[in-house]
Amino acid sequence: MSRFQKNTLLVFTLLTAIAYAPLYYSIKNVIKKESLPITLETPETVVFFSLGEFEPKGETFDRNTIRILKEMISFQLEQTTDAVYLGKHSELSSPKQNRSEMILSGTIQWEEKGVLFTPKLRYVESKSTVEGKSIFVLYEERGSLVLKIQTSLTNLLDETIRLNRLIKRNPIWSFVSEGQILSESEFVKLSEYDPKGSIENRKNFFQSINFKTDFSEWQRYLLRLEKQSEENLKEVWKEVGGNPSLSSFLSFTVAKKISEFYFYQAEYSKAIEFANAARREKEKSKLVFHSEYADTLSLIGKSLVLNGKKEEAIFYLTSAKKIYDTLGLSKDPMGIENSYFYGLTLYEVSQLELSAFELSGLQGNLSDIYQNIYLEYNLAHILYQMGRYEATISLLKDQKKKIFETSIPNFEIALQSLLLYGAAEYQMGNWSVAKSIWESIVFAKTTYAIDDTLVYRSALFNLSIIASQRKNSEQADSYYKQYVKLTPYGQIKPFPADTNFEIGKPIYPYTWVQPSSSLFSDLEEKTIRSYTGRYLFQTQDEEIRARTYENRLEDTNLFLDDLLNPNAYLSKSMMILRKSLFGDLKVFERGNQVVFLDIGPALNHPEYPGVTSQAVAKHFPKMEVVLWELPGEVDLFLKKVKPELKEKLYGFSNIRILSADGVGDFQTEYNDPNHWILRNRPIPNLKHKTIIIRAANSIDIYEPYTKISPHFMNLGKELKENPVLYFFNRSILLKPKGKEKFILIGNQSIRGFHHNFQSLDRNGEPPYSILPFSISDEVMP
Repeated sequence: MSRFQKNTLLVFTLLTAIAYAPLYYSIKNVIKKESLPITLETPETVVFFSLGEFEPKGETFDRNTIRILKEMISFQLEQTTDAVYLGKHSELSSPKQNRSEMILSGTIQWEEKGVLFTPKLRYVESKSTVEGKSIFVLYEERGSLVLKIQTSLTNLLDETIRLNRLIKRNPIWSFVSEGQILSESEFVKLSEYDPKGSIENRKNFFQSINFKTDFSEWQRYLLRLEKQSEENLKEVWKEVGGNPSLSSFLSFTVAKKISEFYFYQAEYSKAIEFANAARREKEKSKLVFHSEYADTLSLIGKSLVLNGKKEEAIFYLTSAKKIYDTLGLSKDPMGIENSYFYGLTLYEVSQLELSAFELSGLQGNLSDIYQNIYLEYNLAHILYQMGRYEATISLLKDQKKKIFETSIPNFEIALQSLLLYGAAEYQMGNWSVAKSIWESIVFAKTTYAIDDTLVYRSALFNLSIIASQRKNSEQADSYYKQYVKLTPYGQIKPFPADTNFEIGKPIYPYTWVQPSSSLFSDLEEKTIRSYTGRYLFQTQDEEIRARTYENRLEDTNLFLDDLLNPNAYLSKSMMILRKSLFGDLKVFERGNQVVFLDIGPALNHPEYPGVTSQAVAKHFPKMEVVLWELPGEVDLFLKKVKPELKEKLYGFSNIRILSADGVGDFQTEYNDPNHWILRNRPIPNLKHKTIIIRAANSIDIYEPYTKISPHFMNLGKELKENPVLYFFNRSILLKPKGKEKFILIGNQSIRGFHHNFQSLDRNGEPPYSILPFSISDEVMP
């Protein structure tokens, strides 16, 4: 351990001995274990450099040679000590590119008898470029190109340090040994290797060569590591671990790759084991003043944290942080991630002020919006524990904007944030706001199965606290009994005697599912899935498939009438939904500028063909109503339905009939003129229109989720520039203009959704219900 590390840890230990005794003893024990002496350089005395491009000069050149030379020289530079090689400049993160002081590059010219290479060095601070002495290598000696090019580059860097009188240590270079210099034919063969080629091509390549070098073995093991299975990785490590004939850099790479595999598999004990093996390889080769060493320490720390050993993790996370800071790479993605874990771990050991300071420093440094959403939740949680309730509310309001920007108000992180927001409002004296927020979570069970979640149980528990504080013992008892009924026995908290609300815990990276990869949240998907694939369309009789009756879907009309009626008294959430769908309501009077797509409208019904579509057309005479029906059902309508019933339907001038598959590609099905039955009526233009879609006892119950999921994705993509409202079975979904994701925002009553019998009874339910927290961040008080 270096003097710098020991001094840092001594200061930290003295502080923790005062502030938190258990942490002191944990660090003390770790220091005893970490006794290997290592010499750490300082950033002022070492060179930070990277490898630039090898540019071809002249009309004739060989791209394969340039590519393999760059790969092989980078491999050798990775093993440099007394300097920091950052990597190939074009592949570095911005912080690493900015940290590079010198960029090594050069030009290659193919001449009649050989290759001419001119080394170049760009000194970043002065923005000057210097050239070194050119070297010429005969074609028959091209196997020595790597050694000679690297020598010319390193000589140029050494000379730059000497001539500029830089107070820098001369790097200790690792060159290709004489025994590993390739013959001409071997080099030509190796130059055919493409590290980015297909797995099959790379396997075939290694089977075709009969020579071995450190570089080729490194590439071969990298290929083998791509097969991410425990059996394969064990086999690889059996060959590499403790094998003295292999380079330390290769052993480090293999150990770290295996550790990362186990880390992402959440097998943290094994991740720690292999990360420690990687750490030892770096220490043995004295490559500790390097971001890869910091990455390895950070990996050990992160694994310990997620394995529940948070106090032990502090040492590794702190050490990694100090190295990142010293290297000037605290803003590198890996440095930021380490700081994230470090900040959360400080919270776990009750260092709230330090934790908040660390996490605050990450704001604005995370490129991914979803990571920012989680960061703001975590920071808000810590600020709440510190009693800074106003700051908590402000942060959560900013987070809410991002939640709607990404269309994820029904994801777990959004609901978890509502719990915290309500608690902060209560602590600010706004108990009615807190009650309203938590009641909206409880109320959400009418829209989706939220009552299976911890968030729902926590909301019930918190409402019981509020009721108790407001001296409403009967309501408090009711909420608490519901909470007890739904909570696993070992997790039941006693009836609350204070205001210690359930607000969840900070959430560590790698423990959440990235929302960007999900079409719906778990709650939304479970609801949509519950409708789909209930019946097989082909096995049902015509009259069952076409079953409908008057006023069956009247709740749709009531909902739309409330939105389009300027005199309707609406809740704040409905007002915002109206604004999202229609903007200036005057333009949309009586359904103007709205296209209603009714998928599966029972057009083949012998008595009431498309009766629910006709009701929409009658209610909103300026709305273009499209009856989207399967071709087979349209044929039956044309052949079997009585002429007078068809004429009645045709009597609505705003009705169109589209003969197409409801789950087919939208653009293909909608824009084909041959799919439209009433040729004397124009195809509704969707540009700048509000789109309303309904699937009620059609594709929603006959198609499986494997077809419905792509259906929503296709609609979101094709109708991105349109605001879309979708009545899918009983669920109501919104796709805001400019977005591709649909959000579940509410539901309709049970009226008309009985598949096997006719009923207009709502069973005591309102015609529709809306989740206020799913509409807009403006709904949050």
